[in-house]
Amino acid sequence: MRKLFDRLVGAMTFWRESDETYRTLVAGLAFSILPSAIMGVTLVAIGVFAYARLGSVTILGATLMGFVASLAKISVLALHQRQLRQACPSTEETRLWELAHTLTTCLVASSVGGLSAGLFARVDSELHMLGTGLVFGYCAGVATRLYIRPRLAISAIVIAALPPSVSAVAFGGAAERLLGLILFIFLLGSFESIRHIYEVSVQEIESRIAMTRLARTDALTGLGNRLALQDLRSVVRSGREGWVAVHCFDLDGFKAINDRFGHEAGDTLLRLLAGRLKLLLGSDDLAVRLGGDEFAVVQTGLKQAEDAGLFAIRVAHHLAKPYDFAGRTITVGVSHGYAVSPAGDIRLADMMQKADAASYRAKSRGGGVEAAAAG
Repeated sequence: MRKLFDRLVGAMTFWRESDETYRTLVAGLAFSILPSAIMGVTLVAIGVFAYARLGSVTILGATLMGFVASLAKISVLALHQRQLRQACPSTEETRLWELAHTLTTCLVASSVGGLSAGLFARVDSELHMLGTGLVFGYCAGVATRLYIRPRLAISAIVIAALPPSVSAVAFGGAAERLLGLILFIFLLGSFESIRHIYEVSVQEIESRIAMTRLARTDALTGLGNRLALQDLRSVVRSGREGWVAVHCFDLDGFKAINDRFGHEAGDTLLRLLAGRLKLLLGSDDLAVRLGGDEFAVVQTGLKQAEDAGLFAIRVAHHLAKPYDFAGRTITVGVSHGYAVSPAGDIRLADMMQKADAASYRAKSRGGGVEAAAAG
């Protein structure tokens, strides 16, 4: 029993998920409309058959609850899929979706457990056969579709399988008691299976995320690269309302630093500059090194267009402060241009072009900050 208890505790200890991994896993819950519909139809069909034979109000109640719960679950699945097609939910939104999936799943599991327990409480081998098929079918579906949220999967299996297991032992003969014991053993065994599949899946997802992030990261500065700009949906996720700004800037006098102190000093300067830039970014902003000493920032979630100008001034001021390294003090200027657009009308390529043109105008007059022309 001690080993069994340790296994059970181990099955309830899961991977420490990053926010990105968590959002990916919860998004996977949305794509089971067909299995959920099949389960709902099966549950109602068995319930109607059992009610026709027994006339039990309890059986009817469990069947009606299963019907309503299945409709609710399918509705949540459809709504979740629709949002995923429109935009990537934030972590807070993802938690709400997980809660909705948890509530509807547990309701369906309760109806499966209640209906099956009612069937095993009757002395009727045909009903026992239907109850067995219902429980095993549901639990197999949970294990294969919901393992990505293991606590939800285990909770659903316990709610669905434990009542009929207890009912079979309490009300049945020798064969039914054996069946109840088998149900209970399978219930415990499923915990380890869910934990194992979940951990393997998380490792694969995190490896894929790490590879994607590496492919979109500038190796020198740790900022994004040009590929990162292609994922516009994630960049403007929090900017669906308000304003979005694109900033382009390069450094004044950087070539002279490379020529005087060497490329190693130039690389060090770019790394230090990127570190300062990261401190100025909002949680959903994206900073990119376009190449050489050219950078871009996509700033999201602005409440008013004027905030972009304040951010541009702050960036130019902080990046132009002296840099001390290797016994030297080095100073560079910044030529910064930016363009602002309502979040609902974003054309990234056009905004980049306007911000870049504004940056050139700033450089032509000796550096500083320049706003893109309106229109």
